[in-house]
Amino acid sequence: MHIALWVLQGLGALLYGASGVMKVFLFDKVSGDVPSFGALPRQAWTVLGVIELVCVVGLIVPSALR
Repeated sequence: MHIALWVLQGLGALLYGASGVMKVFLFDKVSGDVPSFGALPRQAWTVLGVIELVCVVGLIVPSALR
């Protein structure tokens, strides 16, 4: 069971990390393909991306430092 939780945490961290990196670093490249990115200003997407990257740390660090 412990290994299954680690796997789920890792997958969640990968998903949040990919989404956060896309919003923070690849915004210009992705915004042309995803029309919903026009719903919010770029600064809002950047803030959301940074929050997602912080969530990645929050998923992995507590269990790793136990």
